[in-house]
Amino acid sequence: MSTEEANKELFRRYFDEGTNKGNLDVVEELFAPDYKHHDPANPDVIVGNEGVRRHIETLRGAFPDIAFHIEDMVAQGDKVVIRWTANVTHTGDYFGIPPTGKSATITGMNTWQVRDGKAVEGWVNRDDVGLMQQLGLA
Repeated sequence: MSTEEANKELFRRYFDEGTNKGNLDVVEELFAPDYKHHDPANPDVIVGNEGVRRHIETLRGAFPDIAFHIEDMVAQGDKVVIRWTANVTHTGDYFGIPPTGKSATITGMNTWQVRDGKAVEGWVNRDDVGLMQQLGLA
């Protein structure tokens, strides 16, 4: 398997096993201990395996039925870019927003950098305005 294909497989597992199924055991396998994640909607950088686990727990706490679907994935060298869609139902607190019970479809893109077979840094761009509109909050 090429390096690019191995890197793609990391993030297939992240979405399938980690976020979709809530299997937090995969975090140490997929992310470096010093991993850093940048989200323009969240000024706090997610750091390390514990940060990734908390991120997944936060998502699944707000949207227990979250289902990510990879629409496109491109890997070149140490970078992987994924365009995704996620279907959710808002039944838990989401960054202080009480549950609305509404369903939504979120779209976004992630870029990850991989070193020695693990993600070391990541960036996300997500349609938060579209999510808020679908939840009746904007």
